[in-house]
Amino acid sequence: MLNTPFPFKRLSGAVSERDSLRVLVFAIADYLFALPVGAVLKVMACPPISSSTVESGIGMVDLGTQTITIVDLRQKFIPQVQAQQAHQVLSAVDTSGRFLLLTQTRTGEICGIPVDKPPALIDIPLSAVRPVPWSYRQVAELSCVSHMAVLSVAPNEEPLKVLLLGMSQILADKLGLPGTTPTLAPGLTSGEQRQRFLRFSLGNQGSGLLPFHSLVDIIHLASQEISPAPALPSWILGFYNWQGQMLRLVDLEHLLGYAPLLKRQSRPEKPMVLVLELQNQVVGFLVAHVYDVEWQDLQQAQSAPTDFSPNKLLNFVRGILPGDRWILDTRAIAQTLQWQTH
Repeated sequence: MLNTPFPFKRLSGAVSERDSLRVLVFAIADYLFALPVGAVLKVMACPPISSSTVESGIGMVDLGTQTITIVDLRQKFIPQVQAQQAHQVLSAVDTSGRFLLLTQTRTGEICGIPVDKPPALIDIPLSAVRPVPWSYRQVAELSCVSHMAVLSVAPNEEPLKVLLLGMSQILADKLGLPGTTPTLAPGLTSGEQRQRFLRFSLGNQGSGLLPFHSLVDIIHLASQEISPAPALPSWILGFYNWQGQMLRLVDLEHLLGYAPLLKRQSRPEKPMVLVLELQNQVVGFLVAHVYDVEWQDLQQAQSAPTDFSPNKLLNFVRGILPGDRWILDTRAIAQTLQWQTH
C-alpha cells in the first residue's frame, strides 16, 4: 500500500480539536494504521511472544496477574514466506525491541497489538478522512477498516494512507459518517433499549429510520448518472459506478409502495443515495432528503395500523415511533432484493 516510511514525529497540533482526530499511528508490514488516543490504554515494552502466537496471529501473554489476548497484525499482511522467516527470528530471540499497544474492545476486553517501532502521536484533519473503497476492502481482507486518512507529506511525493482502526464511532460522532454501534447505547440497561438510526424523508409527512451501523456512505446523485437496468422491477432504477463497483440503485419509497421518486412533480434535483450493507449485499437506496442521525428508545415503538396506505409499506416495518417515525425492517428489505434479482 505504501513504500515510504512514516515520518515518526509529533505534529504541532495546529488543527483544532473540533476539526481533527488525535491518533497514534504505527506501521505493520507495508501498511500504516491508527488508533484513537482514547482507545489506547498504554504503550509498553512487548513481553516475549510464543511461537504459536507468531504462527496464528492470535495468542495470549501474561501481564502481571492478568492474561490478555495478543493480536499480531503482521500475520495478516506479511506474505507466508516472510511470516515463516519472522517465526524463525522470534522463536530464537525475545521481543525486547518491540512495543505493545494495549487497547480495549467494545466488549471491554483488553488486548495487545505488537508493533516494531514506537507509535507517533498526530492530529489528522477531518478533511483528510475518506471511506476505504469497498472492493479494496474485500480483496485486501480489510473488513476491520472502514475509513482511512490521506495525508500529504511533501510536494511531489505520494501521500500517505493511514488505515483507521476502531474509529467508526468517533467518525460517526465527528462527521456523521457510518459507525458501528452496539444495540444498546453505552451506560444503558437492557430495559432501556436505544439504537442509533439515520432518519430520512418517507411519504408526504413521515420519516423513515434505518440502523446507522448498516450505513456505508451517503452520496448526491443526478438522474443522468444512473445506468438503466432492463427487465427488473420498476423500483430498481439501475446501477451507479461507486468506488469502482456497480452499485445497484433502489427507489426505496417506490419499493415500499409510494409513487416513483424521480417521476414526481416535486422530485429533488439531486436526490440522495444511502449506501447500506444488508446481509452481505451493498445497495444504494434513493431518498429525497436525509434529516439527521438520532438515538431512539425502541421501547416506545408501536405496531403499525393495519389500514395504512400504502399497505405494502406494512411488509417492511418493525414499528412506529413518536413523531411519525417508521422503523424499517432491513431483513425484509434484503430478502425482497434477493428474491427479485435472482
